Amino acid sequence: MTTASHRYVAGYWESLWPSEPYMRHRVLVDMELRAVVAGQDRAHHRWTAKSVEDLGYMQQIPDETYRDFFSDPGTYGFDHVDAFPSWAAKAWPWPQADDTAE
Repeated sequence: MTTASHRYVAGYWESLWPSEPYMRHRVLVDMELRAVVAGQDRAHHRWTAKSVEDLGYMQQIPDETYRDFFSDPGTYGFDHVDAFPSWAAKAWPWPQADDTAE
């Protein structure tokens, strides 16, 4: 089990498959869930949020290609982050804490 401050890792993956245009991926992984929870592609000098279906595809990378990813994400250039990076929180309307609860 990871601590709250080490629950997430963020980093970049170069495209594993040839593509035109060439794409780079930025990824946020929840280490507790062992799941890719947010991602973006960079093509044509612009970052674009990945869909939920695309995240399933991105999940294949640590599950099938980089099987040791969850034991040492630093090997792949990923860094621990304390919270969602701003780019990851923009992809969908994530639930927000409700400070007005009775």
